[in-house]
Amino acid sequence: MTEDANTQNTPAPDVADPEAILVGIDGSKASRNALRWAIGEAKALGRSIRLVGAYTIPSVTAATIDVSYVPIDDTAIRASVTATLKEAAAEVKAADIPVEAVIEIGDAAGVLVEESKAASLAVVGSRGRGGFAGRLLGTVSSALPAHSACPTVVIPVGWTPDGERVPKQTASRPIRHYEHGVIDTDSEMETVPGMDFSGSVVVGVDSLGKDSPALWEAASLAAQRGTPLHVVGVTITAVVGPEWLPSTGDMRRFIDESSGALIDARDALKEKHPDLTVRWTLFDGQPAEVLVRASDTADVLVIGSRGRGGFAGLLLGSTSQSVLPYAKCPTMVVRVSR
Repeated sequence: MTEDANTQNTPAPDVADPEAILVGIDGSKASRNALRWAIGEAKALGRSIRLVGAYTIPSVTAATIDVSYVPIDDTAIRASVTATLKEAAAEVKAADIPVEAVIEIGDAAGVLVEESKAASLAVVGSRGRGGFAGRLLGTVSSALPAHSACPTVVIPVGWTPDGERVPKQTASRPIRHYEHGVIDTDSEMETVPGMDFSGSVVVGVDSLGKDSPALWEAASLAAQRGTPLHVVGVTITAVVGPEWLPSTGDMRRFIDESSGALIDARDALKEKHPDLTVRWTLFDGQPAEVLVRASDTADVLVIGSRGRGGFAGLLLGSTSQSVLPYAKCPTMVVRVSR
C-alpha cells in the first residue's frame, strides 16, 4: 500500500492508473455499497479501482493548564484502516479487477478531493438520514461532489442492485415526451405515478441545454454501459401571482422553447453517439422533485452542480442539495463552471 501524509495543496498523486475509479472506504455499510457499485462499473467500463482509506490522529489541546505532551500512537488506527482496505481489495480481486489501495492521514473529504485529481470517477456512499434531517448527507458525500476534480457518484443508503424499483406518485406531470419519433402532448394530466426509467441513465438538463457538461457525461456513461439515455427537462407553467398572467399563446411558446432545447440536445447527442438510444421528456413541475422521482427507477441519475468553490463549497447547487439526500439510485454529480 502507498502512503502520503501531505494531502493539502499538493499536485495530483502518482497512481498506477489515472483512469481508475476512486472509492472511499471506511468499513461502513455505506462504503461497502459504494464498493459494490464501483465493481460493477469497473467491469462494464474496463477500469481498475483505487481504494482510499483516510484517518486523522486525535489531538489534545490545553489552553489554561500545564500538562505534559503525550505522543499519540496511531499504530492501532492504521492497523484497523489497513485491515479494512485489505478486505475491500480482496473483494475487488475476486471480481478479477485490478486494484490499488492507498492509506492517507488527513480529513477523509480532503483526501478524496486530492485523489480525485488522478481518477476518472469517484464513488462514495451516503449516510444521509431520512426526513428533514436527511438534507444533511454527511461531510464526505456532500463535500466531495462540490470539490471533486472528476464526476462523483453518491450511492444512497439502502441501495442494492436488485432492489425493488417502483415509480412513485408525483406532482410533476410530463407535458411532452419523445420516443421512437413521436411527440405526445397532454396538458390536462393531473397528479400521476412517476414515469418508469428502468434500464436507463437519466440526466437532468437546465438552461445550458446541449452545452451542459452533465449531458455529455451522462451520454458517455450510457454509451459505455450500453443502455438508453433519457434526457429530462423541466418548465413551470403555474401562475404564482397576479403580476403577470400569461396567455395561452405565451404558455405554448414557453413549452415550445423548452422542447426545442431538448430536441437540440438529442440531435447533438446523436451526432457524437449515433448508436445511443436517446429519449427526452419535458415536465411541468419543480426540478428537484422531478429528478428525485426519476431516481425511483433509473439505473443512474446524472445532475450538474453550480456549487461555489472554497470552504463554502460544502454548498452544492440548490438542486443538487435538494436531490442528493433523497435520491433512490446512484447519482452522479458533474461540476459545472459558473
